[in-house]
Amino acid sequence: MLAPTYLLALLLTLLLWQLHRLNSIYPLFLAAVMVSSWYGGLNPGLLATFFSAIVCAYFLLLPFYSLSVAGFGALGLLQFVLVALLITLLNTALRQARSQAQMNARVAQQNYESLLKIQDSLRQSEERYRLLIEGVTNYAIFMLDPNGNFTSWNIGAESILGYQEAEIIGQPFERIFSPEAIERGQPQQALSKAVTEGFSKENRWHLRKDGTFFWAHCVITPLRDENGNLRGFSKIMQDITERKQAEEEKEQLLLREQAARAVSEAAQSAAEAANRSKDEFLAIVSHELRTPMTAIIGWAGMLQTGALDEAKATLALETIERNANLQMQLIEDLLDISRIVRGEISLSIDLVDLVEVITSAIEVVQSLADAKDIQIETILDTSIEKISGDSDRLQQVVLNLLTNAIKFTPNGGRVKVRLSKEIDAINRVSKEEFSQCSIPNYVQITVSDTGKGISADFLPHVFERFCQADSSHTRSDKGLGLGLAIARHIIELHSGTIQAQSQGIGEGATFTVKLPV
Repeated sequence: MLAPTYLLALLLTLLLWQLHRLNSIYPLFLAAVMVSSWYGGLNPGLLATFFSAIVCAYFLLLPFYSLSVAGFGALGLLQFVLVALLITLLNTALRQARSQAQMNARVAQQNYESLLKIQDSLRQSEERYRLLIEGVTNYAIFMLDPNGNFTSWNIGAESILGYQEAEIIGQPFERIFSPEAIERGQPQQALSKAVTEGFSKENRWHLRKDGTFFWAHCVITPLRDENGNLRGFSKIMQDITERKQAEEEKEQLLLREQAARAVSEAAQSAAEAANRSKDEFLAIVSHELRTPMTAIIGWAGMLQTGALDEAKATLALETIERNANLQMQLIEDLLDISRIVRGEISLSIDLVDLVEVITSAIEVVQSLADAKDIQIETILDTSIEKISGDSDRLQQVVLNLLTNAIKFTPNGGRVKVRLSKEIDAINRVSKEEFSQCSIPNYVQITVSDTGKGISADFLPHVFERFCQADSSHTRSDKGLGLGLAIARHIIELHSGTIQAQSQGIGEGATFTVKLPV
């Protein structure tokens, strides 16, 4: 928009040149530069200077219509350019100064208006704060001086703490704390924490004027001047006693619910475990009963065909007898467990020779041991007198322990049976005090083997019903797993104990039976 000024200057200069001979051709061009730089700034001023110099050199300086300038004309043109640049720079500086002054004036006006707004907002905030503090009834809001004395007291503080403003102003902060809290230094600790950390927020018991306690949520904030000097403290307090009671009741309900749920889950888990054990047990029973029956039916069928020679017929009869006895033993175990569950198992009490009981049991299992090349070692104290008990049931226990030992001991292993007299450790006192205490008060039967042992996880459950270390159908050791449960019940009926020990898998196992004399 300002660029044609130098063209206008050229036309006017040519017109004046025709009317009057001019002493200088530059005044109008300087005016064009002045206008361009004043209204347009530095760049338009420089542009006007440049084009004005070109126009003057081409149209007005000798030789005309040529950019070649010589002699006095070149010096004048140089002077024009320097003066034009000076005018441009001065106009630009003046323009910037005027713009800066206008901008400063606008900023000052805006600052003034903002200050008025801030002052008005501050006045309104102070008014709202005053109305809020004076009207709040649910919160106790008060101020303290640097020494911890009350300097202000709102209506909420009167309602919650019971003190009127006139009787509390100037009193120490400790007035609303219990004697025990004052003795522990809690008021000063709260103020010190606020000074150190910038605020203090806590829940604690406070004391009303009438001596009653209430649970309060408290926030203490230090008040400082512009230099950071402590001017005092502000404290906001809310009575949350009902909330605390509700939370405690809720927590108690939650604890009771969790306890009830835990009991329910435990019962459900136990029931599920029992159902699984029973299902597994029934599956094992079916499998164990079916196995000997299959052998009996198979060999009986071959005997009926008459196709067996004398040797095979003898083998068939032995197999049928062995499997029939095995099935009979399985049935007897099931019947014993049923009697135990119903509490109907009974003993035929008489004097029992334990050496004879153990020897008879060994004779029964000797063939099983010989088949696996297992050596049975015995250490039997023959001086032990007869005890009171059921001979058949005790033999059943020993037979069960020996059978298990042989079953779980690999070929070439060893089973040791020991019968001894023992003295209870509680009664091991000096003979000088009570000589009768040295008399044995129980006998001990120990059956140990070099078999595969019992894992630490299964050891506590070895005497439980429906519980086996391996309950799968593919396990290598057959049986229902009821023998040890039956043995424990029989020993307990004799007022004795039975225990199992094992160092782990591959370390063998030891079963110890203790019977009272």
